[in-house]
Amino acid sequence: MKRVILTALMGIALVGGVQAAELRTIHGRVLDENGIPVSGVDVNFFWTANGPLKDSNGKEYDVDTVEGWKIYSANLGKMFPLGDLDNPTRTGKDGRFSIRAPRNRHHLMAMDPSRERGGLTLVPTGKEAADVEIHLGPLVRVRGSIEGPERGERPTHATVLVSLLEDPTRPLDMTSLVVGGSIDGRFGLSLPPGRYLLETYKLRADGNEKASVVPVREILLSGEVPEFDMGVSRLGPYKLRVPGRIDRAKAAGTWTEYTQHYGEKPPQWHIADARGVSKDVQIADFQGKWLLVYFWGLSCTPCLKEGIPNLIKFYEDHQDQRDRFEIISFCMDVEGEMKSLAELDQQLETVVKHVWGKAMPFPVLLDPSFTTWERFGLPAFGIPILIDPQGNLAKGDETVLAEKLKRR
Repeated sequence: MKRVILTALMGIALVGGVQAAELRTIHGRVLDENGIPVSGVDVNFFWTANGPLKDSNGKEYDVDTVEGWKIYSANLGKMFPLGDLDNPTRTGKDGRFSIRAPRNRHHLMAMDPSRERGGLTLVPTGKEAADVEIHLGPLVRVRGSIEGPERGERPTHATVLVSLLEDPTRPLDMTSLVVGGSIDGRFGLSLPPGRYLLETYKLRADGNEKASVVPVREILLSGEVPEFDMGVSRLGPYKLRVPGRIDRAKAAGTWTEYTQHYGEKPPQWHIADARGVSKDVQIADFQGKWLLVYFWGLSCTPCLKEGIPNLIKFYEDHQDQRDRFEIISFCMDVEGEMKSLAELDQQLETVVKHVWGKAMPFPVLLDPSFTTWERFGLPAFGIPILIDPQGNLAKGDETVLAEKLKRR
């Protein structure tokens, strides 16, 4: 489960894997409906719906095997707090708690030992240092079943991920709340009343292909009934993920490692749409200037939070030297769902408003395919590639570029 659910399936870091500088402490208390403090309540920002990661003897489940997964997933609907597994957060006699949480998490969920009562709270913007309160009430038991991607298939290894609706003022927050594994295509979990997003998917054993229920389902739990049946969620066909595409490109001999070709001409990129330059622009058109190309995608939070804002600042700080360099923001959508920069602008609207504060001032290119990624041999999103005035690949990023611009 540690490798499959907590990393490959969710793609998020738990407290134990987050650097201390990225954490902050949230203080608060848990109260019942009458405002009385409640002790012995578990509090965390992320939960599993299949119980603890260890059996009653303290032995970890070997969930990388089919049998181990079945044993673990059989704990259907058993809510258990994740996060810092060695130091779980639980309220004291006064109902108070303190928890270390990532800075991009602004929600906490609490459940009593019976897992019949619970509550959810959001930390208000600008009040991160204030105490929060979580009020307990009856939980709603959510259940459903999964079929596919083959007709009639009831997948054992399917996963359900429950998230909060995105706060437009915090577009880069992590909103995932509960992850659960299925058994014989069935899943179950408990939640406080409210609105949630539910994603259902299954990865093949090697993780290279993914089958999902599209679109992500939104559910409203009114709390008027104790149970909510989601019915059947049907998985679509498997789609090849980036690791699988890289493996295939390498096997076909079409994968090029750009780091092995410094001092040489870079490959041609593929463009579906462009802003600030023509759609048929190529790297050779920038000859005579230093060129920094930043490859990123909408799913890359560090790109949106740090990479692009740093480049915007660099562009502004070196505005008197723009005759000697250019920056290209190259967005890649390997799923092929985004066809134009107008669609990209729509997706970035809240990021521009609440994170960047301004639009990207440099040219932007879009490739809704795997072509550019494959030709350059990129290891991941968030890669800056520097090209010298002669049009050759050079080692370095914006830091190296800044040094180059100091010289005449």
